[in-house]
Amino acid sequence: MYLSTQREQKAELLTIQQACECTSLGKSKLREIAEEAGAVRKIGRSYRIKKDALLNYIEENYKAE
Repeated sequence: MYLSTQREQKAELLTIQQACECTSLGKSKLREIAEEAGAVRKIGRSYRIKKDALLNYIEENYKAE
């Protein structure tokens, strides 16, 4: 368990579950935002989300008013 925790902190491509934990968003909303951001990477049947692209998109487009 410890190794997987270390790996997900440094990972550039995240699974949906890892991205949900990182952003505190639900799966549906996360997929929607990741698609908008162009952060989705499909490798075979794997669905991965580029962490930097997702976080930058959220920071730019979902600012507190």
